[in-house]
Amino acid sequence: MPGLTVPLLDRACRTFFRLAYPEGEHTIPLAKRAYLALDTGQELTELLRPPVCQLLPAPGGGVRGYAFRLGSAQYPHLKLQVTNQEDGTCVFAVDTHDSVGIEPGYPDAARRFELIQANRRLKQEIERAWEAEELLTFNALLRQALQSPANPPRSRR
Repeated sequence: MPGLTVPLLDRACRTFFRLAYPEGEHTIPLAKRAYLALDTGQELTELLRPPVCQLLPAPGGGVRGYAFRLGSAQYPHLKLQVTNQEDGTCVFAVDTHDSVGIEPGYPDAARRFELIQANRRLKQEIERAWEAEELLTFNALLRQALQSPANPPRSRR
């Protein structure tokens, strides 16, 4: 992925951890803590390995990005995703990894719904923080596309 660098990943990870583990570094699982303060001189390929990192395959082969299983204090399956645009720009997103449907009558449905809502709020908080730090998110990319001269505002009827 040409646009992804260790310093860029470091910025994204620091923000993710700060918000996903608000009680501090000691609450971050040891295997994931290595991503908290990256050595910006290290090779990126060292960070793109399981079990924390997984490849996001591109249609037709190749790699379209990476998902880092960083988790959160409430949910271990939360992921930091970074994908590459055609121009080499990196786009960051949080994958809540919780869109599994709930069967009617599921005994813990209320708790599961609360977790899904909390994950969505955390996703929004992290992605807003990334935007404030000038890291590109999908929402920011969509806003840019909607504001481009090729997409003039439409009048309402």
